[in-house]
Amino acid sequence: MAGKRQWGGVAVTTVAVAAAVAHVVWPNLEIDTITVVLLVVALLPWLGHLLDSIEMPGGWKVKYRSLEQRQDSVEQVATDATSTAQAAFGAAQVDDSPTMDTVRQMVEEYDRLWALPRQRTGSAEFDRLFGAMVAVVPKVPDFDVDRAFGSPADGARLTAFAYVYGRPDPARLTDVVAAAVEERSPVVQYWAIRTVAVLVEQTDVSAVPEPVVAQLRALLDRLPVDTARHAQLAGVLQARQEALLNPVTR
Repeated sequence: MAGKRQWGGVAVTTVAVAAAVAHVVWPNLEIDTITVVLLVVALLPWLGHLLDSIEMPGGWKVKYRSLEQRQDSVEQVATDATSTAQAAFGAAQVDDSPTMDTVRQMVEEYDRLWALPRQRTGSAEFDRLFGAMVAVVPKVPDFDVDRAFGSPADGARLTAFAYVYGRPDPARLTDVVAAAVEERSPVVQYWAIRTVAVLVEQTDVSAVPEPVVAQLRALLDRLPVDTARHAQLAGVLQARQEALLNPVTR
């Protein structure tokens, strides 16, 4: 852990010095959003011991756990942070006038990525695609989220979760949890669980129906323990438990 902190300081200092030198040498240099995202992507795995949270361009946010939890799971934090950063990078590259044809192209891109050899859940390519979906799908006027949830195509179901992630509505929590539990694709299920986490953050934990919690616990028991899906869902359930034990008084 000490080595990680030392290298984290080196990384931050190096980037800061490089930025200062660049500003002196090229004072008119413009830094666009994508450049900023790439710099943050490079630094995220090293900043867990310095920050509680960090917000990316476009509203993407990474939350680091408490110090004790970070000591036990720093590798998982780095993986989740990188996935969020990759998704933010994908969101930064989309246009502002999407249509259903754009959505269909994204579903086709999912199929193309899935057909490639040796793909894994949470890979950078899928993360960037999901980020692009989050930026695009909620802007498509005739997108039918319920129809997408019921689609036999994995990529189409991913667009449904992207819609809810980009336009979170706590009233959808029960339906999204049911869809996450039934999801067959590990890639889609990873982002389904991330979407559940977004909805839970915006919900009064005491109002989450117990059957929904039971569904999530049953899903956790089924997931392989060495996967990002298991770690994400365990974090959601732990956060709920902590919130119930330590209610916020108003």
